[in-house]
Amino acid sequence: MVRSPNAGHRGKSKPRSKRFLIYSGGIVTEVEYFQYVRRHLFGDYVRNLRIKSGEVRDPVCVEAEGVDPKTLVDDATRLLREDKKDAKKESYDPFAVVWAVADVDDFGKNGDKLRAAVDKGYRSGVEVIISNPCFDVWLIDHKQSCPLSYTETSECEKLAKNLQLIDMSRNRNNPKHICQKSIAGKYAAAAKNAQKHMNERHRLIRDNRPSSGDYAPWTDIPKIVDTLIDEYRTLINKGEEETL
Repeated sequence: MVRSPNAGHRGKSKPRSKRFLIYSGGIVTEVEYFQYVRRHLFGDYVRNLRIKSGEVRDPVCVEAEGVDPKTLVDDATRLLREDKKDAKKESYDPFAVVWAVADVDDFGKNGDKLRAAVDKGYRSGVEVIISNPCFDVWLIDHKQSCPLSYTETSECEKLAKNLQLIDMSRNRNNPKHICQKSIAGKYAAAAKNAQKHMNERHRLIRDNRPSSGDYAPWTDIPKIVDTLIDEYRTLINKGEEETL
């Protein structure tokens, strides 16, 4: 459930930063990562807001629902519509961007749903963020550029575990939790590594045939993080960005 920022309270007039919603189809790994980003970039700012009246409670909302991409975008569209309605009623700024985060992997086999998700998102103002074949591509980039030959989820998941990016001490039967110390301070390097396995030809395929495996390995995740860094640069404490 998306919470409104101090609904009904009208504090002193002041500059307000934009609000964002990250709505993920993955309920463990992706959620942990975005909470990690949020905490490292402006953790002190968010904590301080909780005890200050008249300011937004949370600049970045992270929500998740383990559903297919089309359902994910449908739900994100509903949340965006409800937030706009509540924002107008309660006099606060609605979400500037809503991202729906989806993987190709299983859903690429049903291309209609992923294609429909992208089309619905375009029409409704929800930006679909795609990992191909899976989110682990982005985790791998924190240690090395994801190999071009890694186009299957099983390959990426195995490599992420071998690189100690996944915490194998938790839920060994189905490990999904991120080993955060393995990615800490590596965002800039990961963004550069991601560019090594993505080119303009891949981008054209991603834009025109999002359910295809022909542009794997691929990650849109840096688009979210870069947007947050740019928007909240004045709120990020000195040195916090380097810890990401």
